[in-house]
Amino acid sequence: MFKSSTAVLVLFIIVGTSVLTNAQQLRDSFRRVKPSVVIVHAEEARRAGPNRTGDVDDSGLGSGVLISSDGKILTAAHVIEGKGRLLIEFANEERIPARVIASSASADVALIQCDRVPGSAIAAKLADSDLVETGDDIFIVKAPYGLSNTLTVGIELSTK
Repeated sequence: MFKSSTAVLVLFIIVGTSVLTNAQQLRDSFRRVKPSVVIVHAEEARRAGPNRTGDVDDSGLGSGVLISSDGKILTAAHVIEGKGRLLIEFANEERIPARVIASSASADVALIQCDRVPGSAIAAKLADSDLVETGDDIFIVKAPYGLSNTLTVGIELSTK
């Protein structure tokens, strides 16, 4: 009885320690990439009419990631498609104007350029996604629907 209880306790400590270590690594990774995640506000210009009090509709909203210190940001093409004015909201809640440099609807990716970058923003370090294999742990940091940064954890399931 004592031997089996000890074995269960040792297994629990090993698994528990592993989970805590992974949680700490995930938390540290989240803190490291959070300053690179931005909220993209893509505004559609509208003509003022009798039933409209303003001339702008903030209907395009999505996440993006700062990829260079000079203000280049990657986002989804559907966020900025057909929109006029772009504002990028950084982690410090500062909004800065931006413009589209390139966009591919078929790949659903767009590259935009900010007029400037706040000092607190940090460009993400990009890596080779071809190194990710089926079964690898992955996580996504984003700001869906203008919410503050969220973290989604999963496992890579696709086969290449």
